Amino acid sequence: MNSKLTGIIVTGVLAASLGGVLLFLEKTGGPEESSSQDESSNSVVLNKRENTKTQIVDRTADDVESIAVENKSGSFTMSKNASGKSKWEIPELEGLTLGLSECNSLADCAATLKSFDTVEEDSKDLSKYGFDDPNGKFTVTFNDGEKRTFIIGDYLPKSDRYLYLYEEGTTTVYEVLQTYVSYMTEAKEAYVNRVFISQPSENDYPEYGKLTVKRKDADYDVVIVNDDKEEGSVSAQVMTSPVYGYLNITSSTDYSHGMWGLTASMAEVLHPDDKALKEYGLKDPAAVVTLVGESYDYKLTIGNAVHVKDEDGNDMDEIASYYCTIEGVNGMDCIFSVSASSLPWVSQTPSDILSSLMTFNYIKDVGEIVITKKNGTDDIKLTYDSEAEDLKSAEMNGKALDTESLKTFYEFLLTCPTSELCFDDPDESAFVMKIEIKRYDGGGDTIELYTDTGRRMIVKLNGVTSYRIESKWITQFEENIKALEEGKKIGESY
Repeated sequence: MNSKLTGIIVTGVLAASLGGVLLFLEKTGGPEESSSQDESSNSVVLNKRENTKTQIVDRTADDVESIAVENKSGSFTMSKNASGKSKWEIPELEGLTLGLSECNSLADCAATLKSFDTVEEDSKDLSKYGFDDPNGKFTVTFNDGEKRTFIIGDYLPKSDRYLYLYEEGTTTVYEVLQTYVSYMTEAKEAYVNRVFISQPSENDYPEYGKLTVKRKDADYDVVIVNDDKEEGSVSAQVMTSPVYGYLNITSSTDYSHGMWGLTASMAEVLHPDDKALKEYGLKDPAAVVTLVGESYDYKLTIGNAVHVKDEDGNDMDEIASYYCTIEGVNGMDCIFSVSASSLPWVSQTPSDILSSLMTFNYIKDVGEIVITKKNGTDDIKLTYDSEAEDLKSAEMNGKALDTESLKTFYEFLLTCPTSELCFDDPDESAFVMKIEIKRYDGGGDTIELYTDTGRRMIVKLNGVTSYRIESKWITQFEENIKALEEGKKIGESY
């Protein structure tokens, strides 16, 4: 396994553009299918009317020169970028990277605007549709000089799917599906790029560097790096702090690789100053995640939590999102809200992502096991048959061993538990045993055991204090050493 993500399934973030939604609605006839249930709610419309679906604007996004948007969140203008560096620019978002999908969708909607129905062809009172206090107004200018302005009014009675719309200079009122005009009612912040770090394809991940997680509620850092003995483990990365341990490939992927593809829900504050950073908890963050490699240096700062609200608007215990900033990526100088489910670093502990196995060295790769005790050393040497991919022979202290018994012995060694982490260095004088697993390629693991209490032992894995285990495991292991040498049955439980 290489040091990238080969063989690991990474949860991707799939973003669907509004254009795809529109295509789906056109093909399935979504609005038409639900028209009967909305018909009765349109109190300002005749009880019975024929469907008069109309293509109000019949152009393409390529025809759009600019779109000026005004709504209850403010105003902005999107126009073709004359520099040629990108397709669109929004002066109100200067210095920030734009979300290409959102910009394209705004242009698509403005160029292909259509109604679901005609409400009134010659309205004498436009105010009754909410046009005196509109939800939005947009002016689209095409590259041939044509300019058209539309006003978005209220939602239809008892509806959250349809709104009133009319074109400035006319008196015809249309009923439009909210999906078709939603981009015109968004704040300018919705057009900031929300993808922090692009998701590479499985074979295009950069060389893994070093992930460090600092949490306010923990007195240790979590550090994950490449496993320099990776051929002996399932995961290509290992944890080196607060303990040394191998990662659980199923539960650790989001933690180790989740920075790639991380996507925010919304840009909340543009170009924040120190006051804003403090207000949103980013001066005293809940967590800071850094990912540093040969060609990248990312820093994710996680601030205040945003709780789910109850029906009265009060905070519940459940956390919906966190306020975050990202450094090391151009054009992202914002405070963003990010879904809590996308931020494993603020909630998961080392135990959540570590494997239950202390070593991943396959016996077929092991050439020698050296067991050092206070009163002597037991040296188990193995010979590997590369063609058969199995053990050819083994000996202990010069005496031949039954290879099947050795396999059972080694399987028990793999059961050395990792369920309880330990950060307290042992008393060196309490040394009991050292187990060195040496692979043919020079890699391997070293397990050192020290007495802690009458029923507990402390384990150092590769020189790092890592786990606390029950003494009965080492008692059974010592019995197994003797049984292996004497050709007796190996104990498989403790």
